[in-house]
Amino acid sequence: MGLAAAVAATGAACGGGPNTVEIVEDPVLETAFEKVLADGESRTLGEVAEAAGISGWDRMYYFRVPLLMSEVNRSIGTESTLWENLPTAGADGVIISLSGNSVVRAVLDHAPSLDLHGYATADSAVTAAPGGARGTIAVEAKGR
Repeated sequence: MGLAAAVAATGAACGGGPNTVEIVEDPVLETAFEKVLADGESRTLGEVAEAAGISGWDRMYYFRVPLLMSEVNRSIGTESTLWENLPTAGADGVIISLSGNSVVRAVLDHAPSLDLHGYATADSAVTAAPGGARGTIAVEAKGR
């Protein structure tokens, strides 16, 4: 899935007026994270993103389901943004990639789920944390 198909954003910049971002499925990104778990080899988030065809981002946030639109907006500074397809069930979380003050990509996350508190950057370590039947991908946080 190409970048254009991964996020449908209308004026999705932080701190502006009302914007709309559509959260979508991205099986290519899911596969890139699954490969870390399957191989058991650490990678950087930049390498995972590149394998999934993601470019033009500087930080990535992760939010676990269930979550509120207000929580997302407060955490990443996207005041008044409307998030379409914000999951309440059926997904582990939402991955949001930003470049400066603009949303680059917003996707649903399914198993294996990510373990990230705060935000990550291209040089953040991505490692397999196989605890449990489904496994988890640990992503190194670089800030809140």
